[in-house]
Amino acid sequence: MSERDNDKSGNRPVETLRDGPLKVSIFRNSGENGAFYSLDPGRIYTDEKTNEVREVSSLSGSEPLRMAHLLTKGYERVGEFREQDKEKAKESGTSRQSRGSDSERER
Repeated sequence: MSERDNDKSGNRPVETLRDGPLKVSIFRNSGENGAFYSLDPGRIYTDEKTNEVREVSSLSGSEPLRMAHLLTKGYERVGEFREQDKEKAKESGTSRQSRGSDSERER
């Protein structure tokens, strides 16, 4: 696990999607308009000199296409998480109408 697996507030990803050394971590955050999700892409490698596991954002060769696929999967998972959040809100009786519609927040 790299240092980037925690955001600045110590928040851990709700899920991490992998394709070899590539990964996309999905974070759930809270804001004044409720929960929102962010995707953090990265590439993991082992430093040959120090033998430490590190993470970078640079991509080469076919990695950009593979990362695009991972980001698409991440986007789909965020949609699933949002649906789960809506269901939980319905079950608990929490209304999201006061915070604006989904279409307004997604713009």
